[in-house]
Parts: sequence; C-alpha cells; structure tokens
Amino acid sequence: MNIADIKQKIPISEFLKREGFMPVRRSGRELVYRSPYRNDTHPSFTVSDEKGFWYDHGDARGGNIIDLATLLYQTTVKDALGRINSLFDGVNPEPVTIPKEISRDYSKHQPKHIIWNLKPLGSNMAITSYLQERGIYDEAVKSGRIKEIYYEHINAEGERRRYFGAGWKNESGGYDVRSKYAKICINRKDVLVMKGHSGKVNLFEGMLNFLSALKEKAVSLHDTNFILNSLGLYRKGLQYLLDYQPIETNLFLDNGEGGDKFTRRLMEEIPIAVDKRHLYAGYGDYNEKIMAEIGASNIRYSR
Repeated sequence: MNIADIKQKIPISEFLKREGFMPVRRSGRELVYRSPYRNDTHPSFTVSDEKGFWYDHGDARGGNIIDLATLLYQTTVKDALGRINSLFDGVNPEPVTIPKEISRDYSKHQPKHIIWNLKPLGSNMAITSYLQERGIYDEAVKSGRIKEIYYEHINAEGERRRYFGAGWKNESGGYDVRSKYAKICINRKDVLVMKGHSGKVNLFEGMLNFLSALKEKAVSLHDTNFILNSLGLYRKGLQYLLDYQPIETNLFLDNGEGGDKFTRRLMEEIPIAVDKRHLYAGYGDYNEKIMAEIGASNIRYSR
C-alpha cells in the first residue's frame, strides 16, 4: 500500500491496536488513549477514525497515520510505510469498536504485565549471561540500578505466562525490562535520573548505552546520568538540562536518523552540549561497539 492507500484503508485505532495500544475510553466519536510515545498518566491522546486524525493534547501535536508512525518508530516516511505494510500484510484492517457499557472500564481488560519478584543480579544464569554477552555485567552490578525482574504477562483471555529479564526502575515507578527476547516497560514509561555531584550531565537514549560508557570510563557514577528510555521523552531530558544548567553536558544518543535529529535539537537549545557519538562512530550505539569488541557483534538483541 502507498501513502494514499494507508490513509484511506487503515484506521488509526487498528494500527495502534496492532502495536499493542488500546483505548481507555470513548469520548463522543473519538477514542481516548494514553499517548503511545510518551509518559501519559492522564489519558489525553485522541483518535478520530472518521477523520483519519489523531491529536495529543498533552504534547500539542497531531496528524494522520503516517505522521504517527514516523513519530512512534522514530524513522523516515519510507521506513514507516514499510513497517505499516509489514504489520498489515495480507490482513484486512477493521476499526476498533468499544461497547458503550464497558467503555469506561476498558483499561481493566487490557493485557498486563505484573511483577511478582525482584532479585539482585547474580541469581539467574540466563540474565547474567545476557548482560555478559552485552559486555556490561560488571557495570550493571556496579551501578546498583539493575535488578532481576520476574513478571507475568496476562493476555486478554486472562491467561498467565511467566518471564524474566534485567530491569531498572524509572522516575514514575515503572520498570524497563530487557532480555534476549524482549524489550518492554512494565507500568508507566518515564526517564531515569541518576543524580551525581560532579556538575556534569550525561544524556543517554538507553541504560545499556550508559553502562557501556561507564565501562569505557567515558562517564562516572559521580556525574548525573540521565536515561531517556525512549526518544519520545527527549523533551523531559531537554527540560531537565535547561533547569539544572550543568557545567558540562554530554550527549550519547544513537547513531541514526533519530539520534541525529534529537542531538541537533538539544545542541541548539543547550549551547554547551557536546556530541559524544564519535566514541562509537561506525556503530548503531555505544553498546553495539562494546559487543563488537568482545566478539558478540553477530548476536542480535533487543536494545
């Protein structure tokens, strides 16, 4: 499907559903969601399938399905088209419908992840091996932030399955969890701020990249290290830097279109900010470099 076909044939609600986002209620002819690309404690993201338009009231932006896909995937229009076509390959899309009698309680029926145990690193060999293969196990222990997370996934039918991974707690009490097979956030998505006293702030897209920089002594635990956990939360990173006014600001975003875009934006707003991506030039991100150096570059994991 080309752009015109996608806009005409695919309801935005169905696109969101296939990416794992369901509405929490209906408001008139619109569906109301928690924003799919930022922390949204008070659902303020609305979708009108009738008009083919979405609007995020908490972020003051909106657009069509293509605009949403490029924002959600942090990629180009061309790549977004390919991903949408792959998502709907051979399947006829149908709009999401919510019976009025359950619309107010719909969120209770959504699939959920529930944490049932937290442990220090070292008791689960699979988690230890995962972090060792990423080259940052020692740094994960040293940081004091990484835990073994044991959780259940509950699907729409109420069926439960247990999983585990390495995870860290964000500023809203949610947990970002990584394993060889999964990359998820349990409960609220948010940034993580590890406050230090050196006067320096280092900003990272993900925790594993921070641990990689820590391994190479490009940063210190005495610095303030800011983990976005998602490029969609870069505004929080920007606001923190503007409010904190550190003596030194270092940017460690990914090498790619999204990283290029937001590095430029941050450097425009923060004149003292320094782009540190030369430290892992030629690699997608800092951890990819570390993996290549330990001979694990042929292993693909969720970042």
